[in-house]
Amino acid sequence: MNKLVSIIIRTKNEEEWISKCLKSVFAQKDVKIEVIIVDNKSSDTTLLRAREFDVKIIEIDKYLPGLALNYGIANSNGEIICCLSGHCVPTDEYWLSNLIKPLSNKKIAGTYGRQVPTENSDPLDVRDLVMLFRNESFVQSVDSFFHNANSAFLKSTWIRFPFCEESTNIEDRIWGEQIIKSGLKIAYVSEACVFHWHGVNHGLDRKRAKNIARILDKISNLKPQVDNYKNLKASTCLAIIPIKGETVCFQEISLLEKTINTLKSTNLVNEIIVSTDNEKTAKKAKELGVRFLMRPDSLSRSNTSLAEVLNFTLEKLEQKGEFYDIVAVAEEIYPFRNKDIVKNMIELMLSGKSDTIYAAWEEKRITWYGTKDELEVLGGNSWIIKKSKNEDNVLTSLSGYLLLVKPSQIRKKSLFSSVTEAYVIKDPIAVLAIHSQSELEGVVNHFRKTINF
Repeated sequence: MNKLVSIIIRTKNEEEWISKCLKSVFAQKDVKIEVIIVDNKSSDTTLLRAREFDVKIIEIDKYLPGLALNYGIANSNGEIICCLSGHCVPTDEYWLSNLIKPLSNKKIAGTYGRQVPTENSDPLDVRDLVMLFRNESFVQSVDSFFHNANSAFLKSTWIRFPFCEESTNIEDRIWGEQIIKSGLKIAYVSEACVFHWHGVNHGLDRKRAKNIARILDKISNLKPQVDNYKNLKASTCLAIIPIKGETVCFQEISLLEKTINTLKSTNLVNEIIVSTDNEKTAKKAKELGVRFLMRPDSLSRSNTSLAEVLNFTLEKLEQKGEFYDIVAVAEEIYPFRNKDIVKNMIELMLSGKSDTIYAAWEEKRITWYGTKDELEVLGGNSWIIKKSKNEDNVLTSLSGYLLLVKPSQIRKKSLFSSVTEAYVIKDPIAVLAIHSQSELEGVVNHFRKTINF
């Protein structure tokens, strides 16, 4: 092909690699090129080094992968577009001619090339790159895998199928899905090879992986066509109600009874255990038709953690041969707990997608953090102090409302794992907590006065 190829290179602090990348790019043979750098606020010498080459530089304020590529392509002149990461280095001078060669076939909408590790790549990256990018070219008509670290397509194809500008990750995989659904094909070109030092796992960044997994879940073509996922899901749920001291009652109202009834109403809880240090509370649990477990005084000290109480309770049950897939923890202090929310949370946990799910409240008010003398605004949104939208999301854990964990997390005494979900509750009445009989009495009397009024 004797057509102009526009090479779009996204960068952010790539000073270690950008010179190597551009030197190899401008050494390409049998191609006519222009190079466009789309930079995301680099604070190192990336742009200074890039300006030593014949490149066009455009800068962006808000970075999203598809948005950055679309911006770069919109400012290009070539009939063919090549996407290359700023930390990828073509291995030879025929990388680009090999990459664009399959595009002469009108049925092939895009190509992507091989990625190989460097001598200094992490062993995990070496493993992933070698296994994912094979030393054999092929054409995909069903699989939508596509990778923009080293890819090419016609600009006319991009006009029909621009990249998603809202996705935080895998804009290339979303694009590939569109291509395959349209009846076109994708070519993998092993001869179009680049060095990619950090590979595809991004340092095992779990937060990034979590976002990618959520996006992948929405791509129907990637879901296995099977109906037996039920065989993989958790099936048994133990509910533990931890109570320190005497359970809270006032007249005909029992907070323990309300908690038990809410858990039972879900029809998802196999067993309810009241873990207590008080004989009267144990007696009340028995009257309400649930089991209790007396814990030692050593687990009722001021420095005793919830994890320790749960570990003791679970251990006693497992010693009796009772085993459960998940544990639901609910304190009695939330009398207005919404049963539908409880059911939804347990169903989500039983699906097996998280290790921990906890109820949470999203705080809209300005929240301060630090010592008395040095306070900083943690987040929130208020007409008193304006905050950017990126800092508005402040979640308060309501573990006592409902906390769902796996037994393994309890044994580790680490209730909040790396795969944790917050279930945000929006009803302010539902999150009202009552810790004592006097508080319960005050709330009851207040509501009675309101009703009479």
